[in-house]
Amino acid sequence: MRDIEIRDTSSAGAFAVETFDSISSGLEAADAALDYPSPFVQPGWMRAWQEVFAPRASLWIRSFRLDARPVGIAALRVEAGTARLIGDADVCDHLDLVCAAGCREKFCSALLDHLKAGGIERLELNPLRPDSLVLEALVPAARARGWAVSISQENVLFEMRLPDSWEGYLQILSGKQRHEARRKLRRLENTIDAGFRLVQEPAAVRAAVEDFLRLFRQNRQEKAVFMDDRMESYFRRLAEHVPGTRLGFLDVDGMPAAAVWCCDYNGTRYLYNSGYDAHLSHLSVGILCKLLSIRDAIARGLGAYNFLKGDEVYKRQLGGRPVPIYNCWIDLSAA
Repeated sequence: MRDIEIRDTSSAGAFAVETFDSISSGLEAADAALDYPSPFVQPGWMRAWQEVFAPRASLWIRSFRLDARPVGIAALRVEAGTARLIGDADVCDHLDLVCAAGCREKFCSALLDHLKAGGIERLELNPLRPDSLVLEALVPAARARGWAVSISQENVLFEMRLPDSWEGYLQILSGKQRHEARRKLRRLENTIDAGFRLVQEPAAVRAAVEDFLRLFRQNRQEKAVFMDDRMESYFRRLAEHVPGTRLGFLDVDGMPAAAVWCCDYNGTRYLYNSGYDAHLSHLSVGILCKLLSIRDAIARGLGAYNFLKGDEVYKRQLGGRPVPIYNCWIDLSAA
């Protein structure tokens, strides 16, 4: 796909070819105003996905610059005239473009023209939050050009704002769930030697992956099948490439009994996956580890907790509120 040369002026702008390395070091350092809306669009997360699931993919990574200042990033993969966001719905809960505040319409308009002139005929963009840049700015720009757009709901995620205290959190739960949370915690604290710890230093996170994988595989048979060699490699790369990776463990009698794989990013804790020792299910170690992760997030001053995709019952029980997730197709082939 060829590039378009656009003279770099405040009214037009220019696109520059980028790599994971350049957007990891150069662009993030050059302009902190760029809004990376979630950990899934960080260079490290995209790199981990591409290395494992699409090592031969044709990547199309461009920055959009105004007065030589980067104000937008489009990280795409291209195949047979179709461009997709780097990642996929199986392991990336929501994706998007990256843009600085105040430049959304200009970036999206220029990006559509740039892609069409470069031979792209179709955009397949997913998964998307309703407040994504794609749905709020790229879609209106495409429709203004008379191009066909299709949007459909794919899934749902659950998230919640965190109060500033643990007691405040318990008050947002239903009376039944508040009672259950207190009862389970009291039983845990009164009957055995147990405690929650958060692993966050990069070297310690990489070492703790072994315990997480062990707990994940022994949780349920379908989880053991899911965590094949390729998926294990992906999780290890996330631990290596994503700075905000956090592993939370509930230890019972000095041994890991349950674990949560999280990412702390931009004031939000994202619960990416979890596992527990099925032999200790009578102690509710799986749900308790999640509760203790929420308590830890509150103690660290985080403002939100995101349970991510999937309609599991516990997400509603622990205070999550549903947010729809969408697919979007844009046909650029019209004249």
